[in-house]
Amino acid sequence: MAAILGDPETLAADVIRRAQHRAVAIAEEARQQAAAILESAKQESESLLQQSERATEQQVAALVRRNTARAQLEARRHLIQLREAPINRVWLAAEERLRNLVRQPAYRDVLQRCALRAARELGANDLTLAADPVGHDLLSTESLNQWSKEAGVEFRRAPEPAATWGGLLLTSGRFRFDATFPTQLELAKVTVRERVFQILSEGKS
Repeated sequence: MAAILGDPETLAADVIRRAQHRAVAIAEEARQQAAAILESAKQESESLLQQSERATEQQVAALVRRNTARAQLEARRHLIQLREAPINRVWLAAEERLRNLVRQPAYRDVLQRCALRAARELGANDLTLAADPVGHDLLSTESLNQWSKEAGVEFRRAPEPAATWGGLLLTSGRFRFDATFPTQLELAKVTVRERVFQILSEGKS
């Protein structure tokens, strides 16, 4: 996994991309199942109409309206259940995988790529690095000197770890570069939210 976690925009890209795809798939499944509920209600209404020749037109219409309203309510409830719980589980699973990554030997390489990317993006001469408590211990003087030579800038370790459970926070004067895992996950959720909303909206038509 570490080989593809290069820059802040794609930090933990493999985990996040899988979570995005799964979230969209769940939304599509919800849309299809809600549509199936409404179609079933429609067929039931048509059957009621056919079987109610002896009923008055007003009674049949009222029955159909109640049946349709009940089906729409059930479809909306089903959409919420299918959307919220499984998609939340997708992101929780993604977070768990990233938390596990923090404990892997390759984690130091991930932090290095984040630092080098930040140096290129900010164009600063010096950067202060703060990682989660585990990562902060990996920001040794030897490592930072090596990274500094590679990037052509001066990396310094912040006095205290960042208030995060993974990733790297970099600052240079007033500039701030957030490559922490929680932030990257939240950004991924934002990018997929519009697509999920579109899928669910299509299910209402």
